[in-house]
Amino acid sequence: MADLDASRRVVVRLPHQLVDALDTVAGQRGSHRSDVIRESVEFFLAEQERKTLRQQLIEGYQELGHMGIVPEADERWDIAGCPQE
Repeated sequence: MADLDASRRVVVRLPHQLVDALDTVAGQRGSHRSDVIRESVEFFLAEQERKTLRQQLIEGYQELGHMGIVPEADERWDIAGCPQE
């Protein structure tokens, strides 16, 4: 869990339906709305970082392919543990 002394308050406007769904999930988990939001934001940011890294790996292998270092580089994503989606 995040250190609350080092956190900042952020005010966000959400549609009523989304808040109701959020409260339902928090209630089912026995946690607070802010915990669910925090975990969701952390997940979203990690996913964005994963997508960025994956794209950088693809571009790197393509560049190596253009340089003749890795043949058929655009088909070699799996070398870096990034199977084609």
